Amino acid sequence: MPDRMWSLAEFRFDEAIEAAEVYLDSGTELELMARDESIAFAHERGANLVASCPPTGEAAPSCVVAKVSLPVRWERAPIDEPPIDERLWFEAPCGRDVLVGNGHSFTGRMAAWCPHEGVGYNVSRAEMGAMSEEARYFVAGFLAGNEPGYPVDVDGETDEADLSAWRAALARFRRTGSWYGRWGTCQVCGCVLLPDTAGDRCHQHSAAG
Repeated sequence: MPDRMWSLAEFRFDEAIEAAEVYLDSGTELELMARDESIAFAHERGANLVASCPPTGEAAPSCVVAKVSLPVRWERAPIDEPPIDERLWFEAPCGRDVLVGNGHSFTGRMAAWCPHEGVGYNVSRAEMGAMSEEARYFVAGFLAGNEPGYPVDVDGETDEADLSAWRAALARFRRTGSWYGRWGTCQVCGCVLLPDTAGDRCHQHSAAG
């Protein structure tokens, strides 16, 4: 599954598919065919040749036969606001607020609703006070699903020091919900800081004051 929704500008069909050959899904099997032959196959059936996803590398794209209307447009579907579950409460500066979903901003940020002010905002675990048991389970599951992957080099290998640092950063991320993802160094000893912190001191020197 992709980590983001594709833009309509990335939709490709017929001659806009920039490949000499494609894998055509005829409904029974995938067959490697010349792109132009596949387009003709689709047009003979009153349809178009549609790439199943944006191109990745130089591999032949997987395509299907489907109708395309012009101008190309998204389907229209209603936008339903998620219901507010009062059980997902937590203590905020102005009283009890409610978690409502993914903040879709920085890693680990959750969407919350303030019923006192009638406004929505994003919040991290470290900014939340006491909370309901349901909210604790929500936060734990949300953060588990938002954990950044481990680092790999250009060959797909992971250095042991990188892996240890990633595990330490994840342990703090589960407690705070913060992941800044920027390079920084400790202003006392000069070590490279873990990506979950926005501070300027490492764990050892922040604890030492």
